[in-house]
Formats: sequence, C-alpha cells, structure tokens
Amino acid sequence: MSEWPQDDTLVTLREDFCIDFVSQSCGEWRLGRAAVLRRARGWYLQRGIAELPAALRELPPLVDIDV
Repeated sequence: MSEWPQDDTLVTLREDFCIDFVSQSCGEWRLGRAAVLRRARGWYLQRGIAELPAALRELPPLVDIDV
C-alpha cells in the first residue's frame, strides 16, 4: 500500500470496504477488480464526492448473465 498516495478519503474508503465486505465474507472468497471498482465508485457517490479517480469514471456497464 505504501506505493500508492494516501489521503483521508482513500484511508476511509479502505476501512469502510474492509468492514462492509471483507469482514463479513466467508473464509475463502474471490472478488474481481470490476466488483471492487464498482463498490468504490458507489462509496464515493454516496458521500457526494463528485471528483472520481480515473479508474472509477470509466467502468464498463454491468452485464446481466444467466448462471
């Protein structure tokens, strides 16, 4: 994590993500990059932070697939 610039917003996002998702998951799980980025974008928008990082601005649309 030290290679990435840290600010209060990123620290809070990381802590909220860990509390909301990781801590409630079972012992073994997989989570794709797109799922993490979508969760992060929602987090920013819920807090009214309009200036999104580039990785969050250009996500492809969700695709509904039948499993």
